[in-house]
Amino acid sequence: MKEGKWLEPRYGSKETFEKDYPNLDFSGVSVKCPGCKEYVTLNRKSNSGKSAGWCKKCNRAVTI
Repeated sequence: MKEGKWLEPRYGSKETFEKDYPNLDFSGVSVKCPGCKEYVTLNRKSNSGKSAGWCKKCNRAVTI
């Protein structure tokens, strides 16, 4: 399993993250969170096509 990295800039809340990544992607890949090492599904896409997901345990956005 590929390890993800934190999405920069750091998002203070999930609501702000979801505004910047408004599109759902149901075929998203899973990566390991760089903090807690749990699996995070990259199920959100930005308008420019970048994928990201939200780690509930670390409360941070993760990308490839």
